[in-house]
Amino acid sequence: MKLTQIRNATNRLEYADKTFLIDPWLMPKHQFSFVDVPGRPYHVPDEMKEHLPMPFYDLPMPMEKILAGVDYYLVTHIHPDHIDMSMDSTVGAPLDKNVPVICQNEADAALFQKSGFHNVTVLSETGMLFGPAKLTKVPALHGTVNPCGDAMGVMFESAAEKIFYLAGDTV
Repeated sequence: MKLTQIRNATNRLEYADKTFLIDPWLMPKHQFSFVDVPGRPYHVPDEMKEHLPMPFYDLPMPMEKILAGVDYYLVTHIHPDHIDMSMDSTVGAPLDKNVPVICQNEADAALFQKSGFHNVTVLSETGMLFGPAKLTKVPALHGTVNPCGDAMGVMFESAAEKIFYLAGDTV
């Protein structure tokens, strides 16, 4: 197992001979703020933070290196700090649409399909195999004072690896 943090929630996980790009938010530094998303559906508890230009930091390596050899994209939830969002209400613009996407629910799956992804899987709470790795959806509580919508954690299991728990955005 090898985990490489890219930034924020974006990580590359090499697990059981597969490479998962988790929450692939790859846009350049200072390209958007929460108020830029059409319809302004996303809010943070501090209204001033909604206007801050994000992401705060550049990618630590070239995007090509981050995307090289990825077997699956795993997206814990659709929020603008977990996946690139476009003004045309699609997601994942810089990603290869042929790489399979693993997501939390049918609504997220529909958005990935609308965005041109060809192979989208909704992860099950009973677990599913992705190569030799079993991934299981774990319900996540995304905020307590102001619930922030659905999210998931993920349990990774394989005979060849230690168990890995991805918390996602959960309290």
